[in-house]
Amino acid sequence: MSHVWGAGTGDHGWSFAYLAGTAGVLWIMSQARRSFWLFSLLVLPGTLGHELCHWLVGKLLNGRPVRFTVFPRRTEGGLLLGSVAFSNLRWYNAFFIGFAPLLLLAAAWGLFVWRLGAHPVLEWKEAGTVFFLANLLFGAVPSWQDLRMAARSPIGWLLLAGALVYGWRSFVKPGARSTRGEIADASHNSLSLDCRV
Repeated sequence: MSHVWGAGTGDHGWSFAYLAGTAGVLWIMSQARRSFWLFSLLVLPGTLGHELCHWLVGKLLNGRPVRFTVFPRRTEGGLLLGSVAFSNLRWYNAFFIGFAPLLLLAAAWGLFVWRLGAHPVLEWKEAGTVFFLANLLFGAVPSWQDLRMAARSPIGWLLLAGALVYGWRSFVKPGARSTRGEIADASHNSLSLDCRV
C-alpha cells in the first residue's frame, strides 16, 4: 500500500485529511436528517449511484428493471430516497442485484487513490472530491430492502457459507492446534475488524 499512503509525511497528511474530511461530511449528512429536503439534496449523488448500481446489475443479470426514481418522498417507515423496480427477480440474480451498491466502495477507493496520486492542493476542488467520496460511501450501504432482496437468493447463502468456511480455515491453521484442541500459537493468528461509518 505504499503507493496509496506514500513514503513522505506529506502524503500521510493528505490521506488523513481526506479521511477526516470524509468522516466530517458523513457526520454532517447524518445531522441533516432532521431536514427532509436538505438531507435529500446532500445525499443525492450517493442515492443516484446506489440506484444506478441496482439498475445496471439488474440489466446485466436479466432482472428487467421497469422503474427508476431518485425523487425523495416520505413514507410510513421514514424516507424513501430512491428506488428501482424489477420484473424478473430470481434465485440467480437477486443476491447480486441486492448487493450491487457495494460496487461504489471500489469507486470510492479508486477516487481516493487517484486524488492522492495527483498531489492535491488545498482548494475547492478537493472539498468537492471529499463531498463526492462521502456520497460514494453513503450510497454503498445496502438498505433493508436490499438485504431482504438478497436474502431471497440461495446463492447469497452459499457464498456467505463459503466465505465463513474460508475465513475459518484461514484463521485456524492446520497443525496449529495442540492435542487438547486449543490453539497452540495464537500469536501468529490475527483478526482485523473493519469499521464502517
